[in-house]
Amino acid sequence: MSYEQIIFEVKENIGIIRLNRPEKKNAFSPKMDEELLDVMIRIEKDPEIRGVLFTGSGDSFSAGLDLDLSFLQTMEESDSKNFRRVMDPILEWSQKLYNLKRPTVAAVNGHTYGGGIVQVSICDVAIASDRAKFGLSEINFAHFPAGGTTWAVSHFLLPKHFEYLCLSGDRIDAEEAFRMGLVTKVVPHDQLEEEAWKMVKKLANKHPSAYKTAKTMCRMTRHMQYWEAIELEMAHIHENYFLSEGEMVKIALKQFKEKKIKTGTGETYKKEK
Repeated sequence: MSYEQIIFEVKENIGIIRLNRPEKKNAFSPKMDEELLDVMIRIEKDPEIRGVLFTGSGDSFSAGLDLDLSFLQTMEESDSKNFRRVMDPILEWSQKLYNLKRPTVAAVNGHTYGGGIVQVSICDVAIASDRAKFGLSEINFAHFPAGGTTWAVSHFLLPKHFEYLCLSGDRIDAEEAFRMGLVTKVVPHDQLEEEAWKMVKKLANKHPSAYKTAKTMCRMTRHMQYWEAIELEMAHIHENYFLSEGEMVKIALKQFKEKKIKTGTGETYKKEK
């Protein structure tokens, strides 16, 4: 299936989503959001897709919400139903991306503003081009970062960092974004897609059940007290053993003893049985 405002392809079991409104800096329009929701539903239903690479076309990752086509119009109309009709798809596909139990990697190729920062934050890993720029400019036009944006930065950055971004409206470069913890690493622009591809392939080669459990633990335990996290982890040790068909004991520990460490994918044990 082809789309008008995004490009989607599956390569080597990796779903590649490329925002494709370069003339609008890949701002999210109602049409784009509908297409992204359709893609995320397709990915959810296809177990053969082992990971997702999310990026943009042209010189931008995403400038966030296209205010001309959506937000401003619905606000001026004062029509709450139309407002939800416009906003719900972007909230729904973003939640699906966040909740996906498979690897997600953002390749941040350029300008990233407003709601575009949400997608950078909710992907498991974010690799940025050294040309990338970031900013939450909403305060500059008498508004505030919304649609999950304040959650995204407050969830992953230190208070003085995310408050600076939200309250100043200033733009920062890729190195500053890395220093703040907004992105995982910064690479030369011409190496971005290669590095992002290596990363998503590396993560996709992990055992899918183990990856799902590890991702869940990373997100849940950071909100718990120490003893609560230990109890939850202990419970999931047993679950992970059964879901991974005992690969940790039957394959990984054997490899460790033989000094032949390999990435567990769930395929080795099936071949050896």
